[in-house]
Amino acid sequence: MAKSRLIHTKFWSDGWIATLNPLERYLYLYLLTNEHTNISGIYELPINIMAFETGIDSEMLPKMLERFKGKIYYHNSWMCIKNFIKHQSSQSKTVKIGIQENLKLIPEEIIDKLIGYGYPIHKV
Repeated sequence: MAKSRLIHTKFWSDGWIATLNPLERYLYLYLLTNEHTNISGIYELPINIMAFETGIDSEMLPKMLERFKGKIYYHNSWMCIKNFIKHQSSQSKTVKIGIQENLKLIPEEIIDKLIGYGYPIHKV
């Protein structure tokens, strides 16, 4: 499966992005494009890995992530980017299959949290 992430040029003029300071923009861009992401936007990413890859202090990261409340959900090393799926090629059958396969790998406790957070996850 492809591991490319396209960032729309309007990213920089987005009203919410404009409220962030440069380091917060860098971190948010990292969350969208790091090598741990997948097509669902829900992936495991421990703070120590985030700190190593970005160069941002590990004690500062939780405070910065708090600033993204409403845009991301971070729990027990699991990163969940709200609306990530919305920006994927949802008409593609392959993309839909990829998203479903990724969602199967998410621990139950994370799924339970995400059901009320606006992700298209349903328990059978």
